[in-house]
Amino acid sequence: MRKILSIGLLLMSVGGIAVSTVNLIPYLWEETQSASLYAELAAIHAAGDDYHTDGITVTPMATTTVTNVEESDQVDGESQENGEDSLPDETPEPTSPPVIHSGLLALHEKNPDCVAWITIEGTVIDYPVMYRPNPKNYYLHRDFNGNHASAGTLFIAENCDPDDSDNVIIYGHHMNSGKMFASLNKYKKQSFYEEHKRIVYETLNGQETYEVMFAFTTPVYTGHDFEYYAFSKANSAEEYDAFINACRERALYDTGVTARYGDKLLTLSTCEYSQKNGRMVVVARKINE
Repeated sequence: MRKILSIGLLLMSVGGIAVSTVNLIPYLWEETQSASLYAELAAIHAAGDDYHTDGITVTPMATTTVTNVEESDQVDGESQENGEDSLPDETPEPTSPPVIHSGLLALHEKNPDCVAWITIEGTVIDYPVMYRPNPKNYYLHRDFNGNHASAGTLFIAENCDPDDSDNVIIYGHHMNSGKMFASLNKYKKQSFYEEHKRIVYETLNGQETYEVMFAFTTPVYTGHDFEYYAFSKANSAEEYDAFINACRERALYDTGVTARYGDKLLTLSTCEYSQKNGRMVVVARKINE
């Protein structure tokens, strides 16, 4: 026991990072703080309509339906007096506002960079998702509040537009503790996929459900690797199909699920340690329920 304690630079693999005994206590303190923070965020998210902040209940934003009027039917903001022809033939049916989780709105209020919440039932993946395109990788080693954290926070790639991209790419660390995106590596086994096919992705526009299509590993930054991380918007159906086919060729097993041009995609990425600069990638398509 003394011999072990006398080794001042004993290295331990904690959270995928080499940590010396000298730095172990600060690291464990950070882990405790991180766990406390994410427990608080999860509680706010889960509370929904019951969450209060500064004595004010946070409720979903109101959605207003606006009826567009043709420019030719208006002059200086007033309707032309052209008789019945100036009136619309039919009154548009009112559209239902999207169902927005007020817990997510509360988190967005705390930090506007929080634009989504991702959940894979049966795993620890139940986290807020951040988007801050500049500076690059801002949340790689920062927590929800912007403080230093080795585990970082899940974040959307800078080359994506959360509202407009065909493919929203989300990065997260593979922590040895099992936190963040470590569970993605379990998708190497088809049996795990069979029990965890669905991904719930809540945004400020409403809740979306995705179905896992492909799971694969790949090296990155080799100069000749599959640049899955570069695909966010398809300029054509051919470009979209090329991405889908490239994912299918690398898939570890056949899920029988595919996508066609126009389907929105969600790509989850984390480190994978069986190869140099390895990545574990899970690609899913949005489904309508």
